[in-house]
Amino acid sequence: MKLKKEKTENHVKKKIRWIILTTVIMIFGLILFKYIPMYIYGNNILYDASSHIIWTSWGLYVLWLLISPKRFWKAIYFIIAGAVIVIMAIQRINVGAHNILGVVLGLAIAAIAIEIPRWNEFSGGVKF
Repeated sequence: MKLKKEKTENHVKKKIRWIILTTVIMIFGLILFKYIPMYIYGNNILYDASSHIIWTSWGLYVLWLLISPKRFWKAIYFIIAGAVIVIMAIQRINVGAHNILGVVLGLAIAAIAIEIPRWNEFSGGVKF
């Protein structure tokens, strides 16, 4: 019983580490691809990285780590999360807050930030 408890505690610590590293990478990406370009070219540029996309991706990623490990629920959640991201991207373009480059840049930063801390798992392909 003690071994199972230690294994669970280690898995929780690993998830917390992933969340922290992902957050740090996302903040770095935002500074580099949103705030520095806005400082240089002004606040009204359209090609800066979308922080709405990045933070929505972060929230969905954290929820992904918390949901049931059963494949069925993960597959459904993946579809719903994808729909949320697409709706957010379309909304950011429609209101004129970003162009396609800013949205894609936000998605790229989010994807890279999620992948880097878990590189060993993603290198073998994505598994539900």
